[in-house]
Amino acid sequence: MSPKHANSQYAVAAVVALLSILAYCTLSNNGLILQSLGIPGLDFLWSLPGLKHLKMPGETSKSHFRKIQSFKTDYAPCTITQYVSERSGMQVVVADRKGPKINGYFTLATEIFDDSGAPHTLEHLIFMGSKNYQYKGLLDKLSSRAYSSTNAWTATDHTAYTLETAGWDGFAQILPVYLEHVILPTITDEGIVTEVWHIDGEGNDAGVVYSEMQAVQFRSSEIMDLKARRLLYPENVGFRYETGGMTDALRVLTPERIRQFHRDMYQPRNLCLVIVGEVDQDNMLKILDEFEESIKDDIPSLDTPFKRPWIDSAQPPKINESKIVTADFPEEDESVGEILVGFFGPNCNDLITSSALEVLLTYFCGSSVSILENILVEREELASSVSYWLDPRPNSVIWLQPTGVATEKLEFVEKRLFEILKEVVSKPLDMDYMRECIRREKRQVKYHAETSESFYATNIITDYLFGKRDGSTLKDLQNLSEYDTLEKWTDQEWRDFIS
Repeated sequence: MSPKHANSQYAVAAVVALLSILAYCTLSNNGLILQSLGIPGLDFLWSLPGLKHLKMPGETSKSHFRKIQSFKTDYAPCTITQYVSERSGMQVVVADRKGPKINGYFTLATEIFDDSGAPHTLEHLIFMGSKNYQYKGLLDKLSSRAYSSTNAWTATDHTAYTLETAGWDGFAQILPVYLEHVILPTITDEGIVTEVWHIDGEGNDAGVVYSEMQAVQFRSSEIMDLKARRLLYPENVGFRYETGGMTDALRVLTPERIRQFHRDMYQPRNLCLVIVGEVDQDNMLKILDEFEESIKDDIPSLDTPFKRPWIDSAQPPKINESKIVTADFPEEDESVGEILVGFFGPNCNDLITSSALEVLLTYFCGSSVSILENILVEREELASSVSYWLDPRPNSVIWLQPTGVATEKLEFVEKRLFEILKEVVSKPLDMDYMRECIRREKRQVKYHAETSESFYATNIITDYLFGKRDGSTLKDLQNLSEYDTLEKWTDQEWRDFIS
């Protein structure tokens, strides 16, 4: 036998002996022995040249994502699990429910204090390429090959990028590519000119973002909404502004302003990945750990200062008196108009009062027998309908909108609306109908939880934007006990709540 082969045998024998000693020390909890020898432990050996490939296939490093909580919902077959990365601050919430599709929502809290439209421009520029995939449309082409589709939207308080796939395998393939597009997009000058605003060959304003906002900016609903928000919020509150961008502001928006907004808001610690469907969570964490490892040199450290959007910012002052303004908008038929009334309501994190508000709005406007619908539409025929909706926020906004009102009766209907509300508080409520409204709301929650993935996504996104980071507010999704509490409220408690 040649000396070369003999030395190899001795080397292998020495390694086996050393591994045996270290394994014994580790399994016997003799950490002091290892420390006294100056050896950190078994994991140290796997990093040595020539030994790292000998590591057992089943051994994996610990994930940087810490599980905050996991619970089952009582009213629908779903398990909600919440994670947070201790390396980047990224949050992940999985709503595990049976079904053929996986829906993902890459959600960022986006706050801005102008009408420049920077949040909206990024919604488009993200799909123009990333650090390692520098081609427009590549993400969509890859998604189609994995039986997936992508989309996005920009709201006043957040921007969300969506991924819908048939099964987990396709989602897992696209997940790291999509994340890189969100965190490390190219944002080139050429892409901005094409997507945001430019002058075309005929001298007209063009650009995808510009054209979108030009199409909606002069609609009655947009004009009323913006006018109302200008009245509700002062200049130091982000809810005041048009995040889609005003056309005059989009014309002067600079590439550096867009890039700076991305640096400020598109950080992993300001990102929540919401996934609804049957998820292989071990595989998901492995993919996310590998992705974080690949971008660790491109993202700011968790030690750098960061203000949480909407929570660490100024809150709007209380409204001490009613403000009434008239908004003109282009319309061929000037015989009818609309009324939009906004009130500040409770904190969206207050489960009881937020649920009570939903029930109360159903009591007022939920059907043709509801108070406002019955009086303004059925009896007095002052409006064609009375619609309502809520904007969940630290100071939620309640919106009431009588539509199809005769132009000469707009002021009268506004006054009549408040007269009816005052009459409701001054008299006993119909408690039988109120309890029916409570049960109806509870049934609606169960129905949407069982049939729509957007139920979980919407509630999880709202909690991420405004809820507590320890997961305590997210756990409110576990059951529907708030409706049991509301069924015990007395007539006086409801009237006190209204006033």
